[in-house]
Amino acid sequence: MKKHKLKKIVFGIIGLAVIPVHSILLSLKGPYDDLLERLIIVTFSQIGARYGAIEDLIIWGLLFSFYYFFVFDYLLYLSDTDIPILKLTLAFSGLSVLIIVFLPFAPTMFPIASETHNTLSYIAGGSILLTLLIFNLSFWSRDRKLFIKSFSVLFAGVAVLLTVMVTVGVSSLFQILLSGFLGFYMFLELVFLEKSEKIDVFRKLRQADGNDDL
Repeated sequence: MKKHKLKKIVFGIIGLAVIPVHSILLSLKGPYDDLLERLIIVTFSQIGARYGAIEDLIIWGLLFSFYYFFVFDYLLYLSDTDIPILKLTLAFSGLSVLIIVFLPFAPTMFPIASETHNTLSYIAGGSILLTLLIFNLSFWSRDRKLFIKSFSVLFAGVAVLLTVMVTVGVSSLFQILLSGFLGFYMFLELVFLEKSEKIDVFRKLRQADGNDDL
């Protein structure tokens, strides 16, 4: 239980504070004086490759991918969700983000790397969404209230993200909202699981503590 509380605190700090703040700071290193232009004209990848913020981009990618992977893996463990394809999509999407931030997005200098970077970005986004959807659907037969709450938040978040993407394209603003929403959503899922009436995560944790004692 103590380990769980500590993990929850760490997940909360990273997902609700560290990643959003780092995302905003990265966007401020864009090329324009006007804040709005920085947010809607360039992406994190362009800022990293063209404007000397590659280290910040890599840090953002590491934070984003490792947070996503470890928190989601912990959610799978707590909820006793054993769906093989989830492990596959989780690993693929997390690894894709890691690869993306190490591929420079400078089409004139590195056309192949830039095209791979761009393609993987869309694939990673789709894989993350698919992973979250499958995870949500797994609650349909186990805890209908949990499913409704989880799916409603996911649907609202995706709707906002799609609206921003259609309006201003894939930009720094979109990436700030995407990483911020993912951190918020996954932490909220942890809270939802703790309050579930049909999925007893605390029993799972007590069993784990008992096994550790043995």
